[in-house]
Amino acid sequence: MENGTHGRKWYTSRKGNLAFSFFIEANCKIEKLEGITIEIAEVILDVFKRVYNINLKIKKPNDIVFNNKKIGGILTQTKLQGEKVKSIVIGIGINTNQEEMEEEIEKIATSIRKEFEIEIDNRKIICEFCNEFEKKIKSRIKDY
Repeated sequence: MENGTHGRKWYTSRKGNLAFSFFIEANCKIEKLEGITIEIAEVILDVFKRVYNINLKIKKPNDIVFNNKKIGGILTQTKLQGEKVKSIVIGIGINTNQEEMEEEIEKIATSIRKEFEIEIDNRKIICEFCNEFEKKIKSRIKDY
């Protein structure tokens, strides 16, 4: 169990789910990164639609949902120096292959496997996400 937005707790199963973080040296004006969490969520939705024909939704500010149950979330942290963002750390967690949810969260959370009865190739999702997101982030931070 970890802390998420507003100090809320989040869980991820040790087996089968997707949880990863990455670091970007940005050195750009903070305005360039406005709305980045939603853009990350849109890339995730696009990848699942394209690869598995699964339609997920965004619940602002940082959740991925299906049938009003949370499937994943995105956390971003920026390091500022003056008016510029020096770096950003992005953390993504998605309940992909979890078969059972903890009792205390089963009414508000689910997994792709539970909802669609398919097994997700987590490596493929990471690769597809990184390829797509790299194109989008480069256009945001290229003009510092």
